[in-house]
Amino acid sequence: MQSPVQLDLPQERDVVEVLLDAHIEARQIAAMAESLSSGSATSGARETATTISDHVEWMLPMHCDDEELSLAPRLAGRHHVVDDAITQMKLQHLSLEAPLARVRLLCLILSRDISRLHALRFELGAAAKDLRERLAAHHAFEESIIFPALKRLLYVDELQSILGEMKARRLGVAA
Repeated sequence: MQSPVQLDLPQERDVVEVLLDAHIEARQIAAMAESLSSGSATSGARETATTISDHVEWMLPMHCDDEELSLAPRLAGRHHVVDDAITQMKLQHLSLEAPLARVRLLCLILSRDISRLHALRFELGAAAKDLRERLAAHHAFEESIIFPALKRLLYVDELQSILGEMKARRLGVAA
């Protein structure tokens, strides 16, 4: 199945840069949803709703897999603080599922019928604000413990393997 979102990983970037880019994109998506909630029901707004819905459906779960399937197993057992952080990261991922699903559903509805924006604007605004705040806390946590641990605790070949898995994961979705 072809994904409607960009799946390529930038060339010559290290794993942490790619992960940080994914965090920036997620924050942009939450901001777009907040902005959509206060906008007008135009064809551009419908396209924005589609972009948000697609990103939440495809890219955010893939990023979560990057962290849980590629990073966590390699970091596990290397330091007790990192082990605790991995557990916390996974719990945070679980706690993000409902807010992500809520924003995705609302944007999916709007992508199919933007005339419903007026009726859904307050619900979308609240959902997007909640998601933005949760993402900010989650990203700050990962960026302060998990991401620095990658470069401190893993060898270059392990980091390259992670990047290779991330690329393969995206190729699997694009196929």
